[in-house]
Order: sequence, then C-alpha cells, then structure tokens
Amino acid sequence: MAGGAAVLASLALLVVSSAVIGEGRRVGRFTVHRWHAALALGFALVALGVVPPGRVLEYVDLDVLGLVYLMSIVTGYLEVSGIPWLVARRVAGLGGRRAFYGTVMVSGGLSIFLENVSVIYLLAPIALSVAVRTGLDPRALVVSMALAADMTGSATMVGDPPAIMTAGYLNLNFLDFIVYRGRPSMFFYTVAAMAAAAAVVTLLYAGRRPSCRPSTAAASAGAEASWDSVDRVFIAEVLALVAVKIVLLSIRDVVHIPLTAAALAAVAGITVLRILHRDMGSVRRAFSMHDIETPLFLAGTFIISGGFVETGLAASIADALYRLSGGSFHAASLMLILFSVAASAVIYNIPYVAAMLPVTVDLASRLGVDPVLMAWSLLIGATLGGTLTYIGAIGNYAAVRYLAQRGCPVTFTGFMRISVPFTLTSVAVGTLLFIASWW
Repeated sequence: MAGGAAVLASLALLVVSSAVIGEGRRVGRFTVHRWHAALALGFALVALGVVPPGRVLEYVDLDVLGLVYLMSIVTGYLEVSGIPWLVARRVAGLGGRRAFYGTVMVSGGLSIFLENVSVIYLLAPIALSVAVRTGLDPRALVVSMALAADMTGSATMVGDPPAIMTAGYLNLNFLDFIVYRGRPSMFFYTVAAMAAAAAVVTLLYAGRRPSCRPSTAAASAGAEASWDSVDRVFIAEVLALVAVKIVLLSIRDVVHIPLTAAALAAVAGITVLRILHRDMGSVRRAFSMHDIETPLFLAGTFIISGGFVETGLAASIADALYRLSGGSFHAASLMLILFSVAASAVIYNIPYVAAMLPVTVDLASRLGVDPVLMAWSLLIGATLGGTLTYIGAIGNYAAVRYLAQRGCPVTFTGFMRISVPFTLTSVAVGTLLFIASWW
C-alpha cells in the first residue's frame, strides 16, 4: 500500500511540477525543466523500491524514445526544405476556419493508419506555417492538431500500441475494429468523436488572434517560398525518405524492424544525400532543431507508469469498479470510461492499457458480458480521454516542445484550455455512440 501511495504522490507531483515549471524556472543559477521533475520522480520510485531497478528498462520503451528523438530531426529537414510553406500556401487559400478544421482533420485522419508521434512531427511545421499565413493562433492550431492525432490511433488495430495490444490480447482482427458482431466498432466511435471535437475547437479558436509570433527556420527562410524559389531536388529527397520511413513503419511487424530503425533510415538517408550535394548548411540547421528533452521527460513518465503496474493498483481498481457498479454492465462500462479518462490524463496510455486489459477481462467475466465490450470502454477512455493533458500522451508533449522551440511556449493551463473542450466533446460523442451500439 505504501508503494501505491508513492506512485499516486509521484503522479500528483508530476502534474503540479509541470504546471509550475512551465518551459523552465530559474532556481539560483540552475534552470529547472519539466524533464528534470519527471526523471527525479521516476528515479525516486526506483530508489524507494516501488519499481525494481532490474525492471526499469521493461517500462522505459527505448524504441519509442529513439523514434521521438529522430523524428524531431526529420521535422527539421522538412522545415529547412521549404515544404511546409509550399503546403501552407495551398491550405491558406481555404480561409481561416476551413484551414483550421482541415489541418486538424488531416492530422486525425493520418493517425488512423500511422503512428501518431510521426504524424505530429511531420505535420507540425505545416500547421505552424498555415497559422502564420492565415493569421490563426499557432498554439491553438498545433495543439489541436496533436490532440486529433493522439485520439484516432485506436480507430484501427494498426494505429497505435494500445489498439495493437488489445487486438493481440483478445485475438481480434482488423475488421473487428470497424464492425464487431454486426455493429459499429472503434473506427466509427473514434472518427466521429474526432470530427466533432475538431469542429468545437475550430469554433472556439479559429477566430482568435495569434497569441505568439513563431520564429522558425522555415518562417525566416521561406516566408515568400514558391515552387520556383525552392530546391526541388531537396524537396524530392525529403519526401522520398519520409515515404520510406512511413512504409517501414507500416510493415515493421512483417519485416521485424524497430520504430527507431525506420526513423533512422530517413534521417541517415536525407543527411547522406545533403552531404553529397555539399549542402552542410541544411544539415546543420536540421540537426540544430533536435529535441532531447521530450525523450527524457517521457522516460520519467514511463517509470512512474510502471509503478502503477508494479503496486497492483490496477487490480484494486477492478474490484472497486465491480462493487460500485452493482454488477451492472451499463454502470461498469461508464465508470471504466470515466476512470480511464482521468487515469490517462497523468499516466502514459501504453502501460496503462497493458495493466488494465487483464482487469477488463476479469471484470467482464464477473459481469457475464463479452470482454471485447469492456475493452472498447477501456480504449474509449484511454485514447479519446488521453488528450486531457500533455502528460498522458507522447504526441501532446511533442507538440508542446515543438512550439516552445519555435518561440511559442505553452503552459500547462494553456494546453488545457484547448484540450478540455476537445476531450469533453470527443469522450461524450464516443461514449454516446458506444451506448447506442451496445446498450
């Protein structure tokens, strides 16, 4: 029980420190960042024996951290090449509200089939460029884009790890996520929820004036970019290597390659080609945009999430849900959704879903219902609800760091001003569709 209290205290401190520290707070001669707090709290759980030292690497997914770091460099190449500004010129012609909604929908749509962090890193420079060219608020657009990408991963069984884990645990196939037992499944819950949430944030934020002026390589070098003024060979090389990365990520379960290898192929390929073209300036500018702080922050949150598993808090939750539901499937599914929304706000959703899958099967057995239905409740809460803060999802924090590096820092409360209406809308719509399908 002491271990469980330590985990809950760490989660609370992580939320508080993220809100207080922001993008950096001076303490004497030292600047404290969010990643300092996350790592310190994670290592404190190890020192207290809550997370055994020998199991730390089981919870810290180095492959995901490598992908996040390398994708920040790929994003740098995208910006330097001028691609975001060329795309932004097209999207800007749609007008403010349509450009806002279209950008958010494209992000959510791509994340149905592609890993969401990659989508965010690929689209963030485009979204920032669209914001500058159309007079939209960069913070609102990039954060909304990230929220959409993070919530649609469970629309299919290939979009993100929680969906993949659920499919494997319950022996589900691809079509089960589209239609299950003749009824609409996760695909429809997720896509409809994303479209509704995107519409809400568009209405709330598309008409607001920019709250910051981004300073990016693309903005300074490509404000007047046109097809005649850019290096077309550079653009072709970047797009080709990004396509290679996407293909490798799509077939990685077949060819058995890690996430990091796919991103490394893109970075190495673009870098070698630029060196052959004697364009060291672009290489230096792209690598100067690397982001090491996001992987360090995530490493700390991984350890804290591991403590949630190690202490058996998840199993205790199953008992509590069953007792509180009074044996009712309706009550239990709603409580599981709401609890998962709250938990995923502060716990990274991969270890959370991994810990809760056995819980959902046990709960379904006690209730006498199909365990897949309880799994859908889990995914609705963990993925649609995981957008509430930037702690519970990698993509959210990646977007926050991206904006901070470009001169538009986002506070914890500033993020939640956008995420709360988005999350409330998506969870409400997803839950209502689930109820309409299975109650």
